[in-house]
Amino acid sequence: MNVCLGLHECDLCPPDGAPEGNGEVRIPGSPGIAYAAPFLISHYITAHGYQPLRVFIDAVLAVDLDVWAAARWPDVPFPWVSDEAERVEE
Repeated sequence: MNVCLGLHECDLCPPDGAPEGNGEVRIPGSPGIAYAAPFLISHYITAHGYQPLRVFIDAVLAVDLDVWAAARWPDVPFPWVSDEAERVEE
């Protein structure tokens, strides 16, 4: 979600072969809460030892992967948005 123009290379890796990302992921949290992280977050965790906050980790682990994998825009589930919310599409 939230793909951006251009690429960002990992600033912690040597320039040759540094992984690139171009956006962010959104993870639903408790009602009214959404967490955002760069696409490269798994790289930062595995290659550089980054440790996200426990609430973020818990939110990631709580995501129903079957629901998310089957979802296609505009039906991506955002549980923090009420069913009465109006969706605006351009």
